[in-house]
Parts: sequence; C-alpha cells; structure tokens
Amino acid sequence: MAAAFGAAALSLSVAAFAGPSGPQDEEDKTPKPLPPLQKNFPLDQTWSLRELNGKPVPEGLDASLKIDGTLRGSGFTGCNSWSATLYPVKDQHLLVGPFALTRKQCPMDVMAIEFGFLSGLLGKPTWDLVNGDLVIKGPRGWMRLVRSL
Repeated sequence: MAAAFGAAALSLSVAAFAGPSGPQDEEDKTPKPLPPLQKNFPLDQTWSLRELNGKPVPEGLDASLKIDGTLRGSGFTGCNSWSATLYPVKDQHLLVGPFALTRKQCPMDVMAIEFGFLSGLLGKPTWDLVNGDLVIKGPRGWMRLVRSL
C-alpha cells in the first residue's frame, strides 16, 4: 500500500512539473512586456524650485522641498516654512498628509508662488528625475526643482 501511495505521489509530482499538456493558445507563447522600472525617490536631498507651471521662479526667491528617511517632507515656500508627511509611492506618485505651515504674510506675488508650490504637491502627483532635475506633475500644476546644498 505504501508503494502504491508513493507511486501515486510521484506521478502527481511529475505531472505538476511537466507543465500543461495539449494545444496552447498563441497568446500564451507571446512574450509579455516587462513592467516599467521603478525609480527610488532621492531621500535626504534638498531641492529648490526653479519653474512653476511653466514660469521661472524669480531670482532670489527660495522655495524648497526635502523628504527625509522617515518620509517627512519639509522646506520653505519663499515666505513660510512647511512640513508634512510625504510618501513616495508606487508608479512614482507622491502622497501628502496635512501641511504644517508658519503664518507669515508676504507680498502677493510670493504668496501666489507659495500657493502654487504647495498645491502642486496635492492630488497624488507623479514625480520623475529628468536630466538631474526633479519634476513633479499633478492635477494642480507642475514644477521643476534642482538639487541644492
């Protein structure tokens, strides 16, 4: 009886590794495309805003973004300091938690850049590294940032 059980188990094992038998669809033989390579977000690096929605940032205005190793985003908007939980997630998207923001008032043009910069991080934008620059695109705008010290 043990020999019969062993023979049955062996035949099931061989059948399991032999693969499907009989005719196969043509679709099964076509190679499947590889998924796109996932990039890792450059953590612990500070990025300075250079372009917002196609317009250059005025000379001397410093707006910045950094995501540290604990996924805490922080920076400066040109007027106020900010921080938030900022997660780089699958398919090169960013998820942001509520912003903590200082409440300094600045000239209207600087406040407009602050609004556009922080709004651009909302709505699960995508990010990419293009020619060494960080490009963030989302439903509320896009921005280009350069690595800074």
